[in-house]
Amino acid sequence: MLLVYPEFFPTYWGMQYYLPLVKQKALMPPLGLITIAAMTPGDYEFRLIDLNCEPLKDSDLEWADMVLFSAMLPQRKTLFEAAKRCRAAGKPVIMGGPFPTACPDECKPYCDVLVLNEGEVTWPLFLKDLEAGHFESLYTSPEKPDVSKTPCPRFDLLNMSYYAIIPIQFSRGCPFQCEFCDIIVMYGRKPRTKTPDQLLRELDAVLATGYRGVVFIVDDNFIGNKKEVQKLIPELKRWTEVHNHPFYFGTEASVNLADDVDLMDQMAAADFMWVFLGIETPSAEGLKETHKFQNVTSFSLADRVKAIQNSGLLVYGGFIIGFDSDVEDIFDRQIAFITQAGIPNAMIGPLVALPGTPLHKRIKEEGRLLEADGDEDRTVASGYTNIQTKIPMRKLLEGHRRIIQTIYNPRAYFERALIAFGRLPRAATLRGRLKHFLWMSSVMFRGTSVRRDPAQSKPSLWAKLNSFRELMQQLPGEYRKESKRFAWQILRKCPEHFPRALGYMLMGYHYYRFTIENMLPELDGALAKLPTDTTQKTAA
Repeated sequence: MLLVYPEFFPTYWGMQYYLPLVKQKALMPPLGLITIAAMTPGDYEFRLIDLNCEPLKDSDLEWADMVLFSAMLPQRKTLFEAAKRCRAAGKPVIMGGPFPTACPDECKPYCDVLVLNEGEVTWPLFLKDLEAGHFESLYTSPEKPDVSKTPCPRFDLLNMSYYAIIPIQFSRGCPFQCEFCDIIVMYGRKPRTKTPDQLLRELDAVLATGYRGVVFIVDDNFIGNKKEVQKLIPELKRWTEVHNHPFYFGTEASVNLADDVDLMDQMAAADFMWVFLGIETPSAEGLKETHKFQNVTSFSLADRVKAIQNSGLLVYGGFIIGFDSDVEDIFDRQIAFITQAGIPNAMIGPLVALPGTPLHKRIKEEGRLLEADGDEDRTVASGYTNIQTKIPMRKLLEGHRRIIQTIYNPRAYFERALIAFGRLPRAATLRGRLKHFLWMSSVMFRGTSVRRDPAQSKPSLWAKLNSFRELMQQLPGEYRKESKRFAWQILRKCPEHFPRALGYMLMGYHYYRFTIENMLPELDGALAKLPTDTTQKTAA
């Protein structure tokens, strides 16, 4: 079985301009495919080709009896292109994962078999038929499996040196009911978790590959089942201490994480360093409209972000424009909020009605769903929307353009980063700060690496810092100037966080370059297609 993961086009999420700087090829490997491999009996042979890292060769196709694809919505175009090539070579094509599950009719012409929903249920059904010498064209089931029985993913199939981050999963599902979210459609509103021991075995498997660095717990809401998370964190802390802190962690959570100071402190003590929050909008009307009530409380969103930063966790934020209640001031309000909250990593895009979501149903019933061109690149992280928005389309695109041009200006980006780092806790004594600096240096400079030979001598900290200095010389003048200014401010105000800040100097380059080379031209092109007098009919 040949496992193939389609290519991603550049996005804010993908870090495609950051990765060459750190000599890596993709942000994360395909966790779904290596989990499917783990669910398969040992007499099947696997080969994995991640098209973000290496090409699919004719020899790979000659080797394969069948080809398995998993994909998300932004991979739609490259999925279909790769699948057509595999079928032309006479290989049966099996598709699964989030995009085929959400849009099976779109995928059907490009594959022989659709294995949808959660693989723990549907993949064994396909294998059983395959063993019997026949198979159906569709395997689907609404059943939600017990993920405490999910096997450890086949991390051994990966070339770990390709990746900046390694993903693992603790839970599926989310208790909330955000109208635009497809997670509750696919995985339900009752979060199901693995056991702490199960997750630690997965970390053992990652450790055994030689990888050291960032581990992303990819749950869509890590604290969706807080009771189980509270069982996990102490065990995770003990594991990291026993193994000399080989990884540091990031995850996704709902904003109400800010309401639990003890949990945030425990996460920081267990080597969590960042969390992605679905903030969406500073507009209470927009949050209520889309049923994101967990973000509407007596405490301001900015204060809740600050509380999370004060615990030691840096914040990534997701933001949406184009809600029905949005008026022209929303763009300035988004800029002001992102700045005030000190969120360097702010991902912003228009509202999209994803297939199967309550939003998709409502917009379709209202006659405001825009049918996509068959070849259209529907990348959620771009300027695309499939909604005839109530705010005129020209105003939406112009406002989107103004936001990203403002927040990813190098000076503005580093000002927010300085706010964020200034809110992180500091040791009370000089000795404590020096200890934190040295520990953080060992974590950050050991990170995103695979140790091929543990006995091999390691470069000194000074040598690594010098290499980083040489790397920064490759960056363009305006960006390099602002990054140096940021570095000196960090050294002056909170030097113990300097090693952690170095990564932000490289990440910001990706945001800066992607904005200039991809997003602004894309939005300008879309605006050029609109008449100056844009009515709702014209937007459609």
